[in-house]
Amino acid sequence: MNDSSDENPDYRYDPVAYEIEENARPDEMSMLRACNGAVDALLSDAIAADVLDLCCGTGLSMQSATNHPNVGRLHGVDECQAYLDYCAQKYSSARVIPTLLHGDAVTLPLPLSSYNVVILASAYHHIEDHRKVEFLRRVRSVIAGGGTAVLAENVLPEYLPENAVSYREAVSKFYAEVLIDAERSDASLPTYVRRLIQRVAQYGHDGDYEYKVSHPILLADIGAAGLSIASQRRVWPQTPIGEMGGNYVLTLRSID
Repeated sequence: MNDSSDENPDYRYDPVAYEIEENARPDEMSMLRACNGAVDALLSDAIAADVLDLCCGTGLSMQSATNHPNVGRLHGVDECQAYLDYCAQKYSSARVIPTLLHGDAVTLPLPLSSYNVVILASAYHHIEDHRKVEFLRRVRSVIAGGGTAVLAENVLPEYLPENAVSYREAVSKFYAEVLIDAERSDASLPTYVRRLIQRVAQYGHDGDYEYKVSHPILLADIGAAGLSIASQRRVWPQTPIGEMGGNYVLTLRSID
């Protein structure tokens, strides 16, 4: 990115800025709607389901679960206490008030084989690459028998593995499309919001906080963790970025 990270506003510890950035991005909102829809579908025949949202942030991904009649218990995990505080206030009068846990989604103690639905919305790409398979194995370990994980993820166009220049080019291609779509949706997109989006891209360039990968790497990590793909859908854009880049919603189950 050409913009210095020092010049761009940051949402990393600011839940209000985060939600402004997310709501300004049609790609993110279409993915979150599809994620919530997938969760709704999984809960349609459930009875007092236990739901877990890992890297839940401000709770955009748990919106459906907080008001679903078939949810009995909802847990959210995130490392950012400011996000959790914001989420708690947002859902303080919801049908299902989430229990919010502050900690690392990879290592925080959680009951094994306990959750009917596990939500992973923009979670995987906030986990460092060397811990991604461990993270997905953790997901497998907490899913109850017959349970399902819903993974909603930004996927980069293909790049050369272990090649930093190729990786940064893939990040640039992805976020160029994100900005084009945001500006198409709002011709008067404020400079502040544009810079919020650019700051997210800068994290990707810097290899800090954002660790997105390509579709083949995502699939390899899912398989290495002992999970299988029950369904997969690209929800943005209509034409992929490169061969497979875009936003996806997948449902995952444990390989028995």
